[in-house]
Amino acid sequence: MRLGDPGYPAARHPGRPLCRLLAGIVVLGLFSAAALGLASGAFATRGVGAGGWQADALGLSQAWQLTHGSPEVVVAIVDTGVDASHPALVGHVLPGYDFVNHDADPSDDNGHGTALAGIVASTCPSCRILPVKVLGADMTGDWATIAAGVTWAAEHGAQVINLSIGGRRAPDALGAAIAGALARGAIVVSAAGNDGANESFYPALYPGVVSVAGVDQSGTRYQWSNFGSWVTVAAPGCATAPWLGGGYDSTFCGTSTAAPFVAGIAGLAKSLDPGLTPAQFESQVMTSSDPLVDAATAAAGRIDAYRLLLSLDRASANPADTGLPTISTRPTNGRRLTAATGVWNGASSYAVRWQRSRDDGRWQDVGTGVTYTPSKRDVGYRLRVVVTATNGHGSTTVASGPTVTVSAAKSIRRKP
Repeated sequence: MRLGDPGYPAARHPGRPLCRLLAGIVVLGLFSAAALGLASGAFATRGVGAGGWQADALGLSQAWQLTHGSPEVVVAIVDTGVDASHPALVGHVLPGYDFVNHDADPSDDNGHGTALAGIVASTCPSCRILPVKVLGADMTGDWATIAAGVTWAAEHGAQVINLSIGGRRAPDALGAAIAGALARGAIVVSAAGNDGANESFYPALYPGVVSVAGVDQSGTRYQWSNFGSWVTVAAPGCATAPWLGGGYDSTFCGTSTAAPFVAGIAGLAKSLDPGLTPAQFESQVMTSSDPLVDAATAAAGRIDAYRLLLSLDRASANPADTGLPTISTRPTNGRRLTAATGVWNGASSYAVRWQRSRDDGRWQDVGTGVTYTPSKRDVGYRLRVVVTATNGHGSTTVASGPTVTVSAAKSIRRKP
């Protein structure tokens, strides 16, 4: 069914057309091309040192201290295609597919998809772009084609899928395609829509999708951005973005603009933690975002790349000890000892082993658990405890210092 046919209202691209209508009203504090880091230079460093209120609002300069992204992380742009010859993108656009013309040339004949790709690249400088063309030059298409594009992207290695497109209703086929992408581990990011209302908008409303509203420099919702508790998070809704012919559009506004900022941050997150699931990403977004002027704009607030990556960095690390294990008292044959496991960050479980050695060189396991009672066989040996702390990402093992040698229990003589 075509977008716009009765029963399935047209998907309004939340981007350039809206900007033409609202130019001079909602276009505030834009990036310059240089500030986006998209004008020239090596792609690997593009975006590093970028300025502008958008980068500041997202905490990008601090986030890039943790990661610039990874070429192993692929962000799919399911849209009008991508101009792979644009100076901002040369060498970092992967082979994609054109579902409109049914060929392997997903070139952009509109400019919208190229703009989205440029925002992703400015946010995750080392990520790669997978272009999937599902809309024609006039930005029209049908739901079945969009669903096929989502499925193709997930099947061809996309870890993040950006969907700056939507409508108030969509067929089950699109929901099934998105569910399939999520099941493959792809983070799906979608624009929340540009009706300025708290209303249903798909695919943003599908379960598991990270939906994005548009806010300005102060964190205030642009009047055209959809809003509500169903919206996951907010991001800058206006920016300068690359367009066809190597140029830039300085009035690219809409939730189309906001979504690829979040998709780029998702790319950074997947670079830092390759095992990150869509549910984990959404959970970290909910707990690490900045409060908004109007809490009704989005459930999480405004996304903060640095805080998000910091939370992932801590969550993805093995347990770290900040205090060594200890043994309660001097060891004596027949007297029970108790071990303290030490002080840990990020540990969910512990395993304790007791060991003995005569020369502190070769240690032999003699028991497990937090308590141990030395026997006659331990007399003359030193003891220590070895603690292995574990969490969902791995384990860390540390040992206490050795005790003094185990002494024999004093015998008690009874008087005749």
